Amino acid sequence: MRLRSTWGGAALMALTLAAPGTGAADAPVSRGEEVYAARCKECHESGDDRAPQRDALARKTPAEIIAAMTGGPMTPMAEGLTPEDKQAVADYLTGH
Repeated sequence: MRLRSTWGGAALMALTLAAPGTGAADAPVSRGEEVYAARCKECHESGDDRAPQRDALARKTPAEIIAAMTGGPMTPMAEGLTPEDKQAVADYLTGH
């Protein structure tokens, strides 16, 4: 009997380890997502009429988003971001 329960436990463990992940915690967070969550999400997902909502940002080009952060209305909010951070946010928002 002991042999049977050992094999059963091993089979159960193998199935558990082979099961695919079930949550977003399994996927690494991109730099763009990280910066967006820390610096942009509060306004762009709040319903504030003064800030385009995330779905509207997704319809823009990466160049339009970068322009808003480098010489447009988002310049003060993007202060301190590197060009790479701005590109990462633009890519994250537009799916590029």
